[in-house]
Amino acid sequence: MNIIKGIPSSEGIVTGKCHLLDRSKIHVVKCNIDESDVSEEHKKFDAAIKKTEDYISHVREISLDKLGEDHAFIFDVYLLLLKDDMLVGETKRFIEKELVNAEYALKKVSGKILKVFNESEDEYFRERKSDVEQVVQKLLRFMSADEYESVLNIDDEKIIIAHDLTPSDAAAAIKRKVKGFAMDLGSKISHTSILARAIGIPAVVGCEDISSNVTSGEEVIIDGFEGKVIVNPDEKTREDYRNKEKRYNKYIDELSKLKDAEARTRDGERVTICSNIEINEEIHIAREYNSEGIGLYRTEYIYLDKGDISEDDQFEILKNAVLLNNSYPITVRTFDLGGEKLSDVLPHPEEVNPVMGLRAVRYSLRFKDFFKKQLKAILRAAYYGDVRIMFPMISGIEEVNICKEMLSESAEELRNENQNFKREIPIGVMVELPSLALITHLIAREVDFFSVGSNDLIQYTLGIDRNNEYVAYLYRPTHPSILIMLEKIIKDARNTGIEASVCGEIAGEPKYIPVLLGLGYRNLSMSPASILKAKMVINRMEIDSCVKLVRELKECKYARLAEEKLSKFINAYAGDVYFH
Repeated sequence: MNIIKGIPSSEGIVTGKCHLLDRSKIHVVKCNIDESDVSEEHKKFDAAIKKTEDYISHVREISLDKLGEDHAFIFDVYLLLLKDDMLVGETKRFIEKELVNAEYALKKVSGKILKVFNESEDEYFRERKSDVEQVVQKLLRFMSADEYESVLNIDDEKIIIAHDLTPSDAAAAIKRKVKGFAMDLGSKISHTSILARAIGIPAVVGCEDISSNVTSGEEVIIDGFEGKVIVNPDEKTREDYRNKEKRYNKYIDELSKLKDAEARTRDGERVTICSNIEINEEIHIAREYNSEGIGLYRTEYIYLDKGDISEDDQFEILKNAVLLNNSYPITVRTFDLGGEKLSDVLPHPEEVNPVMGLRAVRYSLRFKDFFKKQLKAILRAAYYGDVRIMFPMISGIEEVNICKEMLSESAEELRNENQNFKREIPIGVMVELPSLALITHLIAREVDFFSVGSNDLIQYTLGIDRNNEYVAYLYRPTHPSILIMLEKIIKDARNTGIEASVCGEIAGEPKYIPVLLGLGYRNLSMSPASILKAKMVINRMEIDSCVKLVRELKECKYARLAEEKLSKFINAYAGDVYFH
């Protein structure tokens, strides 16, 4: 038995025979040619481009049919790369100038492009390096005599093990009913991981060398919770996971019974549960769980995927989201990126401390033409349903008023263009900076609603980066300062008669839900996958008990003690909400 650790990228447990996908890179040899051979090398290269286009287009259709436009876009990126002069034109010119074979020319040209990607300080830009690599490998395969193994040729219901998998492979997995996959490379934010979660198959990535330690036909267990791949499990492990899989299926069945249930406490207090989404495909999942709207629509992923796209393209994406949402409210957050996450396709200056610099609404106000395109797209989409707009990273009233002025200007431009749009839409702010949390009694007079971004509020208040392993232990949502701020926000909202919700991670984390209820929050927005667990917790709570809990937490001298008290509370009332 061999246990290989990786990164859990898609939840679930599956056992079965594996198929090792042979994706070893092709060995490219330099061959000198005569000038008379240049045209033949060009023809060989063009033929490979055509075959690659046909293959990608075929897989794109599968993805489009099963997952929708949002998951098919990556194949459009691949197809565009096949027309890119930096790759295609430069390769042909290299053949002509250096008098070498097409394979070698492609390898040299693509190597220069990949070097630029690899040296980028932007995580997302580095992640896109794999897109270029996948296209280049496909071209080399079609120019070589080697047989290329496709996911489409794999038997149904196998677990795929590979060095790397492309989004094309993940989409093809739908057709072949692949049970799960594990690979050497990958991250949680890669397109392949996103597709795995959308398809709903367990996946573990970043296993480093799993493809070198597995043979086709071996039995493997994919544990998408703990990020483990167990190869050739012994009988005890096999039995343990059989039982674990049965318990998990039973757990899912029990949660599924809550799909049609209201979120209502035992003493009758109604709680509204909405969804946080990044791509339109998630709206289908939200509707499946009877989400009561989209509490947070993250628009930044539109830009990360497509760059600085036009107003019309943004409008079409948002309009589709509104229509898919079936008349339920949808809160669209304006662009909320910056620093290390900002795509290189958007203009941004060099910054010493980008995390505290030109990001979110600050970026939008710096590049006003960019911002107006988004505002106009949102106003146009609002014509088709119940749309609200929310501004992130607001630090004070002045920024809110500037945003409102720009919204008015955008509406006036649309009026002059004779466009259909809705001008009077609710305006809200993300409360995620301590500077804003401390003046919510003032800002409440300027907006129609608050949404608490607890992730950043906690980090900025406590002065820590929760992704930094050396200080992550200080990330305590029950720190007295956080509880005091959360209480002030909801009280100021109620005193002014506006709505306040929480859309950060604590809204969907079962053990923190009683705290939010005790503080007075009745609107929560979370990942669709968290909705059923949230309902289970809410339906077992009584408000008086939650209020008492908050009072006790605020009296704890140490945040660690507060966390321990909270864990005991949730275990007593809803310990079975967690899958063990």
